Amino acid sequence: MAKQFVAGVEGLNALLRDFGKLGKVANAELKAASRVIAERHMVPAYKREARKVPHWGEGLAGSVRSRNDRIPSVSIGFSRRAYSNGASTNMVRYPTDSGRGKGAKDLTGTNPFTVNDWLGEASASYQRPALQEWTRAVDRTIQKWITV
Repeated sequence: MAKQFVAGVEGLNALLRDFGKLGKVANAELKAASRVIAERHMVPAYKREARKVPHWGEGLAGSVRSRNDRIPSVSIGFSRRAYSNGASTNMVRYPTDSGRGKGAKDLTGTNPFTVNDWLGEASASYQRPALQEWTRAVDRTIQKWITV
C-alpha cells in the first residue's frame, strides 16, 4: 500500500470539484503549476532523504518523479527489477521506511530494514513552502478564469 501524506486542507475536495467546472484548460494550468511545485520542493526532498537509506538509497532516489495532477505529488518506485537480488524499488520502499522487512538479512546477517521514516522526514521538509506556493497558483488560476 502506498504511503500518502496529506496536509489538512479544509474544503479541498469541493475546490477540486469546482475546478472541474472551469474546464480542461484551467485544470491543465493548475496541473502544470503543481508539477513545477513538485519538481521544486518535493522531488529534491524525497531524493535527499532516500539517499540516506542504507543499501537501497540510490535506487530509491532514482525512482522519485513528479506526477501530473492538480495537487503537487510525486511517485516513488518502479515495478521493474532494480537490484541484483531481483527486488524492485516498489518492493523496498515501504520496508525501508517502516522497518518491517519479512525476515530479510543482508550479507552481515542483520535485518537491513531499519526504521528510518525517510518518507515522513521528506514530507515535513517541504509541506509548508509547497502548500503556500500551491495556494498562490490556485488563486492565480481562479482569478484568470473567473474574470474571463
